[in-house]
Amino acid sequence: SLLVYSVHRGGTPTMPSDESESEREEKEDRRDRREKREEKRRDKDDDRERGGAAAGAMRHLTGALSASVRDGRGARDGPYDRPGTNGANGAATARGAPEMGADGKGRGRMAILPPPKKTMDRSRTCPFLLRIFRKIGGHHGIEAFAERGKEPVECELQVYAWPDVTLRELADLIKDVAPEARDPKVRLAFNLIYPDKSGKNVSTTLGTVTCSKRGQDDDKALSSSKFQTGDLLDLAILQ
Repeated sequence: SLLVYSVHRGGTPTMPSDESESEREEKEDRRDRREKREEKRRDKDDDRERGGAAAGAMRHLTGALSASVRDGRGARDGPYDRPGTNGANGAATARGAPEMGADGKGRGRMAILPPPKKTMDRSRTCPFLLRIFRKIGGHHGIEAFAERGKEPVECELQVYAWPDVTLRELADLIKDVAPEARDPKVRLAFNLIYPDKSGKNVSTTLGTVTCSKRGQDDDKALSSSKFQTGDLLDLAILQ
């Protein structure tokens, strides 16, 4: 008699059996489902391994960032780091304030700088009357402002301005009404006259503007000084 082998998917030869076609198909279906379940299980295991690696990398990155934030030593200052900031961290500290340690714990209280002031909207802000008393060759003596209502009104200029007006803007206004201030060589020196705690008027320097060229005091604003509405300006026109 002729011996016949039948080869199944696994490469193992088997002897022919008396199984019916439906039984063989059912066994193959069960085998296919089992293989699919094994394949899904392997895919899940691979996903868990990849996810664990990604989570570990993220934890490592987070730890490195935290360490760089805690310890900025050796970091190069950026082009926009202001004096008083701690390098690349950008943590603003006041002069003399204690620095943070490498472990993130300071030995004292950290000084926090105030946020920058908002820009004034002049179209929605009412200007105030600013009284300026000019004198050629020098400033008035403080005794000229000793008594309210007895200021040297013969040399007074009155302009309307906003608290953020700069010295350069004031100089341009003054040149419109004071011919002696139009000489390119003239320097305009501004002093602020204001009452101290006792009510006595005192004087302090604001800055100097040169008519022919820009200087370091041009962009100084009244609001950046001790100025309050009602204070006076003493102007020296220097040639």
